Amino acid sequence: MDSVCRWESPLDRLAEFLIAELAPYPGRAATVARTVTACVITMLLVMVFRIPNGFLAVFYALAISRSAPHSTVRNGFHIVLANVAALVVSLAGIVLFIDYPLPHFLFVVGIFFLAFFLTRALVSSATAFGFTIIVVAAASVPIIWARPNPLRPDLETTVWTAFGIMLGTLATMLTEWMFTFRGTAPFVVKQHELSRSRQMFVADAFSNPEYVKFALKGCLAASICYVFWSGIAWPGLGVCTVTCVIAAPVANVGSSRRRLTTRLSGLFGGGVICGIGSQVFILPRVDSIVGFTVAFAAVSAVAAWFVTSSPRLNYFGRQMALAYYLTIFQSFGINTSLVMSRDRLMGILLGLLVMWLVFDTEWNWA
Repeated sequence: MDSVCRWESPLDRLAEFLIAELAPYPGRAATVARTVTACVITMLLVMVFRIPNGFLAVFYALAISRSAPHSTVRNGFHIVLANVAALVVSLAGIVLFIDYPLPHFLFVVGIFFLAFFLTRALVSSATAFGFTIIVVAAASVPIIWARPNPLRPDLETTVWTAFGIMLGTLATMLTEWMFTFRGTAPFVVKQHELSRSRQMFVADAFSNPEYVKFALKGCLAASICYVFWSGIAWPGLGVCTVTCVIAAPVANVGSSRRRLTTRLSGLFGGGVICGIGSQVFILPRVDSIVGFTVAFAAVSAVAAWFVTSSPRLNYFGRQMALAYYLTIFQSFGINTSLVMSRDRLMGILLGLLVMWLVFDTEWNWA
């Protein structure tokens, strides 16, 4: 009887997987603490300055790489430059193509291609994300472009969105500097890290056809979302194109079914359970920014713990955080309305499903 293998149910395997992925390891708690601190600082700045699209600023503070704290501080200048470059490109597109629908559409499609190409071609993922998140968010405004005299609102929204993400970058740099250089983590500069910081593009950035193929897929997915969103004129779905960038599979880890399950689980956990749940049961009972901050920090800590898992699970944390921030950052105060939360979660769902259709189904891209 001892030779008989014990049968394990899928739930048993899932439990073993989660226990292994979520177990503490040296430095994990410190990374989560730095992440939550940066998110809280960014959230407070977003609320004080009343920054539109503040969820992107807070999400960027959580999603930026912290694998090497000293490298994050050292590369912070490059990240800010990427933020500024994205702002310049976005403003140029608004000013040049505001009265020309077809060139505007082609500009947006080109932005999508560039964003996904840089996601793979740049050495620093944080720098690439700092550029792509701004240009994609700024380019995806077809409802506003259709309004009379849209130049000023577009310019203001784009500038403030970029400014918010820059604040997220600076808050992350400040937090990493305080924790790293004040004794909680050793500062050791390795030669290969120095060489990587001096190199902007990966060695085969312009010779590997896989990067172009990846960019074409991402551009197709984002363009489908953009056209669908523009066609049905549902403003709440606007986050669908940004979701495509965030959901871009930087590595083929696990099956397509597992990736889709992880993405949808993060959407449900962050958006429905934490986001809508807090709007229904917590926020109506909170009468100060302190209570809001405590709830915000708690959810951010859970999401950050998942983000520090292996690539098989860390996207769950990113998706959870994005969905949660989208539901609670609807205005610059405590808002318990569920209408915008529903619409934004539907936008995330649209982006995830289109990304799954383009990247994870069997298409012949040869």
